[in-house]
Amino acid sequence: MVGIDFHQLLTFEPQQSWHLGIAIYLFLGGLGGAMGFLAAVNHLIFKNRDPVMHFWGVLLGILLVNFGAIFLLLHMLQPFKFILATFGAIVFNGNFHPWILWGADIIILFSTFGILWALTYVKEVPGLKKIGFLVALSEKLKGFENALAWLTFIFGIGAFTYTGFLLSVAPSIPAWSHPLVPILFAVSALSTATAYYMLYTFLFKGRSEEERQKRDWWSLFNEKLDITLIVAELIILGSYFNYLYYATAGGKYVFEKVMGDIGFWVLFMFLGLIVPLVLEIVAVRKHVKILIPVAAILVIFGGFLLRYYILHYGIYTYPWPS
Repeated sequence: MVGIDFHQLLTFEPQQSWHLGIAIYLFLGGLGGAMGFLAAVNHLIFKNRDPVMHFWGVLLGILLVNFGAIFLLLHMLQPFKFILATFGAIVFNGNFHPWILWGADIIILFSTFGILWALTYVKEVPGLKKIGFLVALSEKLKGFENALAWLTFIFGIGAFTYTGFLLSVAPSIPAWSHPLVPILFAVSALSTATAYYMLYTFLFKGRSEEERQKRDWWSLFNEKLDITLIVAELIILGSYFNYLYYATAGGKYVFEKVMGDIGFWVLFMFLGLIVPLVLEIVAVRKHVKILIPVAAILVIFGGFLLRYYILHYGIYTYPWPS
C-alpha cells in the first residue's frame, strides 16, 4: 500500500491585507501602552515620583497609541464601524469576543485614565502651572492621583499586550497563530518603552539635584531591565522558530523563508537586538553613557521591524478547515 504525503496537497499564499500601516499600528500601540505602564510602575511601585517625566511620558504614550490607531482606521476604510465596534458591539450585540473590539475599548480607557492621571501633575510641570483652567482641573483630580495611576497601569498592560492576541486568532497563518506571539509582542513593547525612558533621561537630566538623582536611578533601572528583556526576546524567538519548524508544514515553509532573508538577520536580529544588547551591557558595566542613546534608537528600530517581519511572513496555508 502506497502512503500519501498530504503535505504535497498544501498550497501557501502570502496574505495581502496587513502590511506597513498595520505594522506601525501594532508597534506604536505596544510602545505607547508600555510607556504609560512603566511610568505608573515608577510612580506606584518604586515611589520615584517625577511629575515632568511622567506627565510627558504618559501623554506621548497616549498620542502614539492613538496615532497608530489611525492606520487601522485607514485600513478599514469605514471609521464609523470602528467607532461602533467599541462599546456598541457589546451593548447591541452582546459580542465580547473579537480582539479588535477589546483593543478599541482598551485604547479608549487607557487614553482616558492616562490623561486624567497626567493632569494631576499640571501644577508641577513648567509652562503649564500658569494655565488657570488646567490648574483648577488638576486640583480637583489630585485626590485621585494614585487611583488614576493604577488604572493607567492596568490598561497600559492591556494596550501593550492585546496586539499580540489580535494576530493570534488567525489559525491558517502559522506565523501569526503561534502561541508565543502575544508574549513576544509584550516583551518587545516593554523593551521599546525602556528605550524611550533611556533616551529621555539621557537628554533631560533634571533641573534639581533630587530630580537628577531620580532620573539617574530610573535610567540605570531601564538599562538593566532592557538587557533582561532583550535576552528574553532572543530566547522567545528561538522557541518561536523551533515551534514553527516542527509544528506544521505551513510553519516549516515560513521558517525556511525567514532563514533565507538577509534583511531579517542583519536589520532585525543583528542591529535591532544583538548590537543594542552588547552596547547596553558595556554601558552598564563600564559606565559609558554615550552608548545609551545609540542602543535605545536601535531597540526602537528593532521593535518596529519585529512587527513588520511577523506581518510580512503572514502566509496562509491551504486548505484549512473552517
